[in-house]
Amino acid sequence: QVKLEEFGRPKIDGELKVRSIVNHTKQDRYLFLFDKVVIVCKRKGYNYELKEIIELLFHKMTDDPMNNKDIKKWSYGFYLIHLQGKQGFQFFCKTEEMKRKWMEQFEMAMSNIKPEKANANHHSFQMYTFEKTTNCKACKMFLRGTFYQGYLCPKCGAGAHKECLEIIPPCKMGELLGPDLLSAGPGPKMVAVQNYHGNPAPPGKPVLTFQIGDVIELLRGDPDSPWWEGRLLQTKKSGYFPSSSVKPCPVDARPPNSRPPSREIDYTVYPWFAGNMERQQTDNLLKAHVSGTYLIRERPAEAERFAISIKFNEEVKHIKVVEKDNWIHITEAKKFESLLELVEYYQNHSLKESFKQLDTTLKYPYKSRERSTSRTFTRSPVFTPRVIGTAVARYNFAARDMRELSLREGDVVKIYSRIGGDQGWWKGETNGRVRAVAVPSPFYHVVHVMSSSPLPQACMQGN
Repeated sequence: QVKLEEFGRPKIDGELKVRSIVNHTKQDRYLFLFDKVVIVCKRKGYNYELKEIIELLFHKMTDDPMNNKDIKKWSYGFYLIHLQGKQGFQFFCKTEEMKRKWMEQFEMAMSNIKPEKANANHHSFQMYTFEKTTNCKACKMFLRGTFYQGYLCPKCGAGAHKECLEIIPPCKMGELLGPDLLSAGPGPKMVAVQNYHGNPAPPGKPVLTFQIGDVIELLRGDPDSPWWEGRLLQTKKSGYFPSSSVKPCPVDARPPNSRPPSREIDYTVYPWFAGNMERQQTDNLLKAHVSGTYLIRERPAEAERFAISIKFNEEVKHIKVVEKDNWIHITEAKKFESLLELVEYYQNHSLKESFKQLDTTLKYPYKSRERSTSRTFTRSPVFTPRVIGTAVARYNFAARDMRELSLREGDVVKIYSRIGGDQGWWKGETNGRVRAVAVPSPFYHVVHVMSSSPLPQACMQGN
């Protein structure tokens, strides 16, 4: 039996409609979102029947702006997609504001369980509950809270704040384990049963990417370990991969020349799909957008029926999408089973892998940019709180909750309330972030005070 605290801090809970990407049935569900998981329940009066526990570590969230055009309730949706191609989910919210809140909380939870700098300086940091009071290896200050206070590198034992991961000294064990490990003897042949493009990444190890059907020579594989080391026979490249993504290869198996055709996908639901569109029309459309805006269009009169069009450095570039032997690609070096898989890959990897002069990812689906531009939010002065002081951040702080405000050293913060200062928190605003947030007062020294009441002296230096 698992304690709830093992799932991390609670973020948000409420009623949503949930649809499995597999069975397409929309169902009423009650969701509890924590740092590490989403608990999906069926509500029965005052009781909740557990239906699913979704681990965020193995998923990513994507928007679904197309449904927003429908003014009906429960039409505001977003996706939770499995990184290894397993079952995904679509969530529907009652209002656009509800959707925004849920997506913000999902983003915060995922940034806690998968911080951007988790593997900085050869470390392999994981969110962790420290049994004893622990100091951060970088800033030497205490880690906050009673559970999941910070991050632990299991290789060297260092603890750190989320905001300190990028500045912590290099991991000594990581440096020792860094050189090539190919001295391990060759093992049995394995065949890939899932595509693997590096997400999730092996902690502190080089990645071996492959596609379904590729044959891998196993170099090192502990049956109890989630990560194995192998060499891809086609390219001779070696690295680490999830052990669950391969199975023993039949005797004398050879890499197949082709793959079974993937089932047809309805691309019209995606914000990057433009349907049938001529090149000149595409140029005129994208020139009005920022660099990195892209779309996928159909070319029914051409040999290749899809093309990627993207604005980059004030020019619109066009890339043919090739379909051959049931694969789809823009370069022979990287092939995919579907257009969706190709787009998702280049949303996270630069196109310079295929085109040296095109150093950009697919950043902004053109429909999303059009919607966000038309909905630019102007803050009404009626709701502007009174500023009672200002402060300057003394060092970085990474928010763990949407009520908190992430800060960089030197940020100027408007102070709206000192209530709660005795517990180490103020309410304030910086860089245009205007929602009610908690600001850790120990991170500031006051530069100007408009109130005659004294501020907590232990937290700051007065000007």
